[in-house]
Amino acid sequence: MASVVAKVLGSDFSRLHPKVQWRFGLQSSDDLAQFGVGVMEEMTHSRLVPPPLLWAGRTRGLFPAGVGKDVPFTIANYAYVDELGRETLSFVRRFAFPGRPQGMNSVMVSSAVSDAYALDYLGFSSDMVVHTTCRVDDEGGLVLESEVPRFLLGPVAPKLPKVASAVTIGREWWDSAEERHRIEIEVQSPVLGQLFLYRGWFTAEERPCRSADVPEQARPRSVESRE
Repeated sequence: MASVVAKVLGSDFSRLHPKVQWRFGLQSSDDLAQFGVGVMEEMTHSRLVPPPLLWAGRTRGLFPAGVGKDVPFTIANYAYVDELGRETLSFVRRFAFPGRPQGMNSVMVSSAVSDAYALDYLGFSSDMVVHTTCRVDDEGGLVLESEVPRFLLGPVAPKLPKVASAVTIGREWWDSAEERHRIEIEVQSPVLGQLFLYRGWFTAEERPCRSADVPEQARPRSVESRE
């Protein structure tokens, strides 16, 4: 079974830098996990973001709501097959803001509808889902573009109109000069402009990890099938 990103990219996966292939080629059959340590050089958000949204993002693990420079962080990636039989890549991020550490969890799974995109379920309890397309840039980096999020609220899953919501563009690439991974994530609103910006670097290593050994914190509290 191919990794989630390899399935979306198809033959373009080979165009990724080998270090980026290593990062996003992780799949359940590898019996491995990846652990990264680094620094977010800049983490910021617009003053136009409502405080209740920042509170929800922080407490539900949807996104970091702090502002700072040179914030230490860790990222752990686990690959497993979820309860619905989907290849899954889990991201567990922790940010060491002074006095108030914050977390952001997400799982990326293959879509049952289309190979053109993956599904990203965001938060400790998969409160949101976004369709994420993948492409390779000229430097062999991976660009992830996420559409307007859909909120999974009980039996309904409303999707905000683009005029009221935002889209996310993330890029991860290998910095050959510094020999480390770099990442930049920007959340843009068509009306309000840039809402969030995160950029930084990290180094990573892999360790043995069977699917049965994936920790509970790396799995969402509820598994969603809605796309």
